[in-house]
Amino acid sequence: MTIDRMECVVIGAGTAGAAVARRLAIAGHQVMLIARRGRDADDGNGLVPGPGWPEPIEAAVLDQPDTLRAVLRARSFEALKSYCKLTDTPFSPTGQFVVARSAMEWQALAALKSEIDGTAALGQPPVRLLDAGEVIGLEPGLKCVGALLAEDAGIVDGDALRLNLRIDAENRGAYVTEDSRLVAAYPMGRGFELDLAGHPGELTTLRCDILINAAEEVEAYQVAARIGGMKQYLPGGMPPAPGKRYHLEGTAPFQRLVVPSCLDEDASALFYPGFRGDSWLDVTHAHDDGPDIEIKTPVQHGIRGLVNVFGMDARSETSLALALADAIIDGIADQPQRGFFPGVTGKLVMA
Repeated sequence: MTIDRMECVVIGAGTAGAAVARRLAIAGHQVMLIARRGRDADDGNGLVPGPGWPEPIEAAVLDQPDTLRAVLRARSFEALKSYCKLTDTPFSPTGQFVVARSAMEWQALAALKSEIDGTAALGQPPVRLLDAGEVIGLEPGLKCVGALLAEDAGIVDGDALRLNLRIDAENRGAYVTEDSRLVAAYPMGRGFELDLAGHPGELTTLRCDILINAAEEVEAYQVAARIGGMKQYLPGGMPPAPGKRYHLEGTAPFQRLVVPSCLDEDASALFYPGFRGDSWLDVTHAHDDGPDIEIKTPVQHGIRGLVNVFGMDARSETSLALALADAIIDGIADQPQRGFFPGVTGKLVMA
């Protein structure tokens, strides 16, 4: 299919790209989603879940307060549950434990609970501090001094969620391609001219008015570097390091998401159950050491019609995608920032 011009082009093979394309289509925009195949094999970008693989939805209250990641994740949780119910996407609200293995870690958990209680937004699920006996009563296989329990966490079939979001977008007129990747984008007087590579030796030129980079991790920076005039506006520091996901042998020892230590470490481990009684492990760099989510609009870089999302790691992408999609709508409108971008208000769009 040859397309000479589209109103909006969204780049991103993950949940966020699908959610943004769907949200733009709902708003009445003409949309093309570039969600190419084999993103796991491109540029060493990490593992991609397949059909039936669970993806963890971590508790928003455990994120660093006053970060955009925490705000978007908190906004998305109830919306994600509702959307999964609406589309029959497998979702299980399990809750999440953060474990203390020593007296020192127990004190750290108590301090964390006080911090969360002091900054909790109205209506946000509270956290509970449980001693060893209470923890064993809920998770007999979890030996510890105590743990912090957050209820706003769970697992979702990420592949089914992405598929349903794409189907929603296509049903509203969006065009989805998995056979293209962005080679270069050139800002013009109005919109952009895109060079897209497809099959070997195939190069297509496409023009669009709005270009949204919703790729995750390192790929977001690589895509932005291919856009004329954007290199000087790339965030400083290192992009999020790709995490690793492991399917463990045997049945799941826990019914909930479990973070095995509350102290800051070089890497953050997360155990969680699957939908088939199996067990999984995610290992990624702790958010404290990585960049926060950044949504760069023309207000920051001066390129009309361009929105870039930076700092989005694979482990948090699915949990914040729906709220991010609504935030992108505000970014396109170039609405003024208040505090940090964006000020997402009201009920997220589900239908």
